[in-house]
Amino acid sequence: MRKNRRRIWSVFLVAVAFGTLVLSLGIYARSGFGALAGISSDSMVVHMDFNVFWHSAKALLEGRNLYYDTGGPDSSANPPLWTLIISPFALLEPLTAYRLFVSITVLTSVAYLAWMADELRLRAGWVAIGVGMLLLSSPLLGTLALGQMYPLLALGLVAAWVADRKGRLTLSGVALGLVVAVKPQLAPVILWPLVRRRWRMLGATLASGAAATLAAIVVAGPGSLLDWLSYVGKRRPDGYWDNNTLPGAAVRLFSENDFVNPIATLSWMVPVAYILGAGIVILTAIRVRRGSEAGLWALVAASLLASPIAWHNYLVLLGPGILLLLARGRVAPALLLFALQSIPPDWSLLWRYGDTVVAALALTLCLYILIAHWLAFLTDEAVAKESTASGTVRSAPGE
Repeated sequence: MRKNRRRIWSVFLVAVAFGTLVLSLGIYARSGFGALAGISSDSMVVHMDFNVFWHSAKALLEGRNLYYDTGGPDSSANPPLWTLIISPFALLEPLTAYRLFVSITVLTSVAYLAWMADELRLRAGWVAIGVGMLLLSSPLLGTLALGQMYPLLALGLVAAWVADRKGRLTLSGVALGLVVAVKPQLAPVILWPLVRRRWRMLGATLASGAAATLAAIVVAGPGSLLDWLSYVGKRRPDGYWDNNTLPGAAVRLFSENDFVNPIATLSWMVPVAYILGAGIVILTAIRVRRGSEAGLWALVAASLLASPIAWHNYLVLLGPGILLLLARGRVAPALLLFALQSIPPDWSLLWRYGDTVVAALALTLCLYILIAHWLAFLTDEAVAKESTASGTVRSAPGE
């Protein structure tokens, strides 16, 4: 009976994945495949994130403030370390620098996905499907168009995961620490070595993160760190549809905002969302303690859910985790996550500024997608144990 239920559930997930892909292709066709056009655009207005980074890097080279009055369209939400890392790009003209940055991030994306697939020993057919779907996913295409850093962070996460798997704990910790230093909102991933009592990895994580941060402070000045803390401390979720966090969804669904009418005005739901996010991180850490291979990716997803702001394109960080599910024989959930990542941002155009409950719920799709990733990673070990106990384990696509 349990075996039949599992088969029915798998068939259902595959059917939903297929329907999602058809829907995504329809939306893409209707919008004229705007994401690809964005990548090839000559306008730095389109490449907004990189435009912000470039102006901050230019300010660093000229000895000016990194966060205020840089001449960019906005202030960078990243610590001084990231500005230091990309400072060489400020030696080039903005569009030329963007083209070079995109070329590097494309190569990086191919590299970490191929590295993950090789480590998992996925069969060639599944590599083509999995890597191909992730390279054409909406979050990655959006990342490339905006000029964001997520593929570089994903490379660091893959390096940490592979090194841990091979028992190279110091190297794993160094990679993990650098990722957190560049993107501090991923700090909950430090629980990965902590709860598993990988003390050498934990020490390397803290040491590398602190050393990288200190190096950036020495170069940019201690005032740069204070300016960054001041800026991010003032940021609050505003209900924007692309923010897929629990607090972001709470603002959209239960507070007045500029994007859709809330389903109810309940201001107390926002602090509840923060508490729920903290609970999700704690629950994930408890599950990770048992040694699940998907534990790192579950913690990444949990940290995004709990953050005040995390854009939909952050899903790039979770792509390698989907390949892991595929290698462990969880084909149906993996295919569903691939399909969910294919939904283009133009979905939101159908619901923005709506005044119905359906519009508010539909505009919260990014949250549902992130929760689906988190649940798939969180339950990975439990599903594997249940399959083993019932004698239904089959050869994984990587075996």
